Amino acid sequence: MERIHVAVRARPLTAEDAGSSPWRVSGNAIALSTQPSIRFEFDRIFGEECRTADVYGARTKHIVDSAVRGFNGTVFAYGQTNSGKTYTMRGSGNEPGIIPLAVHDLFRTIEEHLDREFLLRMSYMEIYNEEINDLLVPEHRKLQIHESIERGIYVAGLREEIVTCPEQVLEFMSFGESHRHIGETNMNVYSSRSHTIFRMVIESREKVDESEAGESCDAVRVSVLNLVDLAGSERAAKTGAEGVRLKEGSHINKSLMTLGTVIKKLSEGIEGQGGHVPYRDSKLTRILQPALGGNANTAIICNITLAQVHADETKSSLQFASRALRVTNCACVNEILTDAALLKRQRKEIEELRAKLRSELEKERISLELEEEKKAKEQRDKRLIEQAKKIENLSSLVLNSERDDRTTVSSKVLESVQEDPPSSTVRHGRNMEMPLHFEELIQESCESSIKHYTDAYSSGSLSCEDDSLPDSHALLHVTSRRKPNTMKKSDQEQLMGLASERIIPQELNDWKYTTQSQENIKACVNGLSARESEAILVIKQLEDQIKLLELEKSSFQNNLDDVLELATQQKASFHEKYEELQQNALVAQEQAKIANEKLSKQEAAYEFLTGIFVETESIAVQMDQSTRSVDNALSFIEELFQNLFMMAKNFTEAKQFVCGDITQFSSVIRDYENISNCLREKLSKLEMEKKILDEQSLDQKDELQRLKSSLESCEKAMEDCNIQNELEKDSILSELLTLQKEVVYLSSSSLMKEKESIRKELDRTKTKLKETENKLKNSIQEKIKLESEKAEAQREIKKLQSQRTLLERDLRKRDSFTVDKRHEQSVKSKELAGIYDQAVQIQEDYGKLEMHAFDMEAEIASLQEALVTTIAEKEEALSRVELLTSAVEDLESRLNSAESETSSLLEETAVLTRKLDASESISKKLEASISSLSREKEDMGIELTDVLLEMESERSTWTAKEKAYLEAKQKLNICNKNNCKLSEDLIKVRQELACCREQYSILEAKMIFSKNDTNEEKYCRETFEESERLLKKERNIDTGVNENELHQQLLSITEERDKLLSEIKYMNSVINESELIQAKATIDELSSRISIVEAKMKNDASAYNKENTKLRMQIRWMQPELDAHRGRLKEAINEMKLMDTKYLEASTKLKKDLSFYCREVLRLKEQLKESQVKAS
Repeated sequence: MERIHVAVRARPLTAEDAGSSPWRVSGNAIALSTQPSIRFEFDRIFGEECRTADVYGARTKHIVDSAVRGFNGTVFAYGQTNSGKTYTMRGSGNEPGIIPLAVHDLFRTIEEHLDREFLLRMSYMEIYNEEINDLLVPEHRKLQIHESIERGIYVAGLREEIVTCPEQVLEFMSFGESHRHIGETNMNVYSSRSHTIFRMVIESREKVDESEAGESCDAVRVSVLNLVDLAGSERAAKTGAEGVRLKEGSHINKSLMTLGTVIKKLSEGIEGQGGHVPYRDSKLTRILQPALGGNANTAIICNITLAQVHADETKSSLQFASRALRVTNCACVNEILTDAALLKRQRKEIEELRAKLRSELEKERISLELEEEKKAKEQRDKRLIEQAKKIENLSSLVLNSERDDRTTVSSKVLESVQEDPPSSTVRHGRNMEMPLHFEELIQESCESSIKHYTDAYSSGSLSCEDDSLPDSHALLHVTSRRKPNTMKKSDQEQLMGLASERIIPQELNDWKYTTQSQENIKACVNGLSARESEAILVIKQLEDQIKLLELEKSSFQNNLDDVLELATQQKASFHEKYEELQQNALVAQEQAKIANEKLSKQEAAYEFLTGIFVETESIAVQMDQSTRSVDNALSFIEELFQNLFMMAKNFTEAKQFVCGDITQFSSVIRDYENISNCLREKLSKLEMEKKILDEQSLDQKDELQRLKSSLESCEKAMEDCNIQNELEKDSILSELLTLQKEVVYLSSSSLMKEKESIRKELDRTKTKLKETENKLKNSIQEKIKLESEKAEAQREIKKLQSQRTLLERDLRKRDSFTVDKRHEQSVKSKELAGIYDQAVQIQEDYGKLEMHAFDMEAEIASLQEALVTTIAEKEEALSRVELLTSAVEDLESRLNSAESETSSLLEETAVLTRKLDASESISKKLEASISSLSREKEDMGIELTDVLLEMESERSTWTAKEKAYLEAKQKLNICNKNNCKLSEDLIKVRQELACCREQYSILEAKMIFSKNDTNEEKYCRETFEESERLLKKERNIDTGVNENELHQQLLSITEERDKLLSEIKYMNSVINESELIQAKATIDELSSRISIVEAKMKNDASAYNKENTKLRMQIRWMQPELDAHRGRLKEAINEMKLMDTKYLEASTKLKKDLSFYCREVLRLKEQLKESQVKAS
């Protein structure tokens, strides 16, 4: 989160204004001298003498550099009119502005990025009177703002030029400036009358060689750099704006006011609280919406003048800038990533994380080893200290035993003193002064034992005159008597500890070596004649060797303890990992169940595949861990044979883990089976819905048949009406003939008055007939127009039907592709085709009904022509009546008496009119039923189209799901095969472990043999000592021979042990290498297969989405045309209804006229009868 960077630049003042300026600048703060409380602080404040390059370097340079790296950037200059905004942004010939500096710097930084390739596009627009104009293409005016998910907020129709050098950009900019709106005001000769936005779109991607094309990431960075020159806020009183300038100023102030309200609301944090920010109130704020509190690095340059005259405007500008300081943006790198690019990037990240994990694990392992070494050293030091204490205790015990022995052997010492007085005197002096050393005590014990042996031999039967030393057995007896049970007990305890801790055969061999060395030393001591110094040196060597052996023994025990501790720790860690894995597996199963219930079918399949991929990765990680544990176990096997059992346990745990994975896979398969069952149930539901639709179609067919029957009844009624009209016509003709006869009969009378009245009535009737004829002609013309419009509507309907047939052909083609995949879908498509054929038949029936309606209209027109002929015949009859006017004039007096009869006739006519009204209502009802049927037909057509579209979408989803299901099945089969391979490998490893155990049992047998050999050696020693007592010379010879033989046996045993160890190491290394190679191969195969499957899935999904989008776009394009045609049809139907109403009105008028004429004829008949009666 970064806030907007705000800088203030003051315009240079004249000498007069500088003296009276109320503003004072101190560092990055500015305040009013008259009101010290009004004080503003900003990121930078540039004085009057600063250069535009300094303003550019403060923040804009960083924004340009970040735009090259993929971050959006926006810089705009704000301030009142005549404050230097355009000069700051454009500059001049001597001092370039921010836009030229940014362009040059942009290309310079692009040249420095050699590892990427760039594409630059520029556009230049202005907002004049709230209308967006393209300055690069002046003809493009009144452009519209749009918003999409891919492009965000953009201006439709704006020209973007591809540029390759800064000179080209500046040429385009100068061309656009020449078309910018500039005006003259009282404050500025060249005043900007519009806001301009200079935009650079920067696209970049990594340069890739052909060899590295597969490993590269296809991510494309797209950033936008906006450099905005705002028009200045102004007051009409100061600028003197009138007319066009006043209108421009009002629009400028309105857009700047909305910008100020947006900044205010953003500074108050209303957008974060869910409030409304009025970006859409102005086109400027709408275009700059991402830069204001969005995904961009934004900088504002507030231009002010420090003159006294413009203090209020400067204060408002500074308030706007201070509010902008509190607005924060969240800029991020804008990258367009495809699915393949995302996969590559994630793979790289996974590899990097794996490398980091390996390095960290190595560090941890090294630290653990160092800690273990420190602990081992500490334990060794402790044991050395303890052994030193034991040695001190032993030495004290030896001293005490020497003192006790001296009292018993004092007489023998006196004899030795007589034989060797100097040495005895020295020793006696030493004994009197201080306790003797350990070495001197051992030497004296040896001398005393030798003397004791000489006395014993002199008292016995043996006659040996040579002065020889006593045997080794006697020396041992003496030393053991001097040190009672100290060394033996310690040795026995150490031997028992080694046996309990299962020491390697090497320790036993070392112990043998130590015993043999002691025997050799004893033999050497026995072989001493008179040189006591040599015996002392031998004893020293023995002590040194004993110390070394004890140190080695302690080191071996430390190693054994460390190994046992490590083994126990590993066992505990393996158990903990196993329990954690079991818990994770249970949690994963529960989460999978919940996800399968919540998620949709497509997402479930995709997430299942991703889950398999994650599980395979976890299996790979666990395999790596198992290989590491195997390596550690093998290293321990090289030291101790007991770790073979630990390895067997690890393999059993791995087997259990694999079994757990198999159970998980089986549960996943069960979930898939449940999903398939659900799909089958949905298929059954769809089949039921299809049956319901079939029943509805049958009902619609029945309704159509009913409509047909009603239409036939209407036709019959129309035929009846025609017959009635013909009968009335015949009756009228017969009445006319009778009238003619009566007129001929009355021609002899001379009633002038009746003639005149009849003439007047005839004139009236003529005028009425002319008016009706005119109305008929107009109605006929309107009817012709309606018929033409109806024909056009039918043509359009036919066009729509042709388009519909084309769409149906496309659908059938797609259905033909899907027929090969699934036979059931072909059956469904056939059923849909049958439904569609039924709909076509319904349309054909509707066309037939329309044709029948046209035929009825033609019959009505023929009836109208018949009426016209009857009217002509009436005119002829009237012409004949004119000849008889003289006779009719006499009958005027008689007409008054006939009025009573006319009233009765009027009542009869009223009854007839009621009947006519009833017939008209019936006809209206029929028309309403026809219109409702037509609407129902249209609704049925729409529903059928919707059903077809839904069935197609469901069909496509079913195909996609089936593909996913088949692919998942294939993956499961592959995983099962891999599990089988792993189980086979485990069986092989177990067999090899069995072989190793057999070898171990063989080695144990050899160890037992070696132990038996040691027992035999002890027995031989005992016999050998007995023989030594009898014969000294023979004992010396036999001891040499036995030592050589034992040494040879030890060498042979050690060689066999080394051979067995080397064979075991070789076998373990071969086993581990083969297992690692097989595991790596399986992991690589699984990862490659998963990547191939994922790529196929993504390709299929993208193709499917593309086809769906194409079809939806086609449907959307066709919908407005269909709506328009439907509207036209509705209008034509309404016009037809109006024409029908007009026709009915005209027919009713004609019927009324006819009834009136009939009444007049009847009246004339009655008058004639009365005249005849009077004449008679």
